[in-house]
Amino acid sequence: MADNPVASHYSNNQILESILSGLKKAGVDAGSVSVEDLGPVDEFHTGGRLATEHLLKDLHFDTHKQILDIGCGIGGTSRFLAHKFDATVTGIDLTSEYIAAGNTLNQWVSLEKRINLQCGDANNIPSDNASFDAAVMLHVGMNIEDKARLFTEVARLLRTGGTFAIYDVMQKSESEINFPLPWASDESMSFLEPVEHYKRCLEGAGFSIENTVGRGEFAENFFQKMFEAAKSSDGPPAIGLHLLVGPSIKEKMQNFSQAIFDGLVEPTEIIARKL
Repeated sequence: MADNPVASHYSNNQILESILSGLKKAGVDAGSVSVEDLGPVDEFHTGGRLATEHLLKDLHFDTHKQILDIGCGIGGTSRFLAHKFDATVTGIDLTSEYIAAGNTLNQWVSLEKRINLQCGDANNIPSDNASFDAAVMLHVGMNIEDKARLFTEVARLLRTGGTFAIYDVMQKSESEINFPLPWASDESMSFLEPVEHYKRCLEGAGFSIENTVGRGEFAENFFQKMFEAAKSSDGPPAIGLHLLVGPSIKEKMQNFSQAIFDGLVEPTEIIARKL
């Protein structure tokens, strides 16, 4: 889907080569890569693996759950779910380079039989009704304008009682935000909404809201530590999101963090359940 502006924003043809180079610098042999080794590069959301663990820690996914990972990127959250919960995961993402790289990474960590990453549109997922026990979506809704349609599609795919765990950047102020950002080169591909809009759309799609948690303080601490580490080092870490995003990561993260510190946006968790 290279003609899609959102897919083009994330496009990167050197993902695997960059990760291999980073692993070598970190002293990790390519033949013995673990899910933990990949964590710093393949969890493309505020707080990375720590944020994923916080979102999922009380959801009690049982063994062999069928889970949908919406906007899976290169599959970091999918690998975490398959590894930690022994789950079977289907991931969907617009960016073909992400899917190709992610499926190769699944092979590196011997999870290719548990994870299937597919290139496609989250508003039109090629799976049967009630195919999944749970769905997760981490830092994806900012790129999707019609959230009511998205949540209706997720509701179609979930079994009754299924959990939907969301961790998105949500709007707190209508003041202008500086671009580029990690999820958007300009305002034409950024669709920030307040948490109240998410809740209305979820409830309209047939979900009940079980919990909402603002993660603004966590995000501020995350960025403060990131910038302090950058000041005290001679360059970026061997493994990090710069391998996925490229040189523009610095400006994008600066703009994003400033929006958080200024109170314009806040990473927020929502746990919903299909009625």
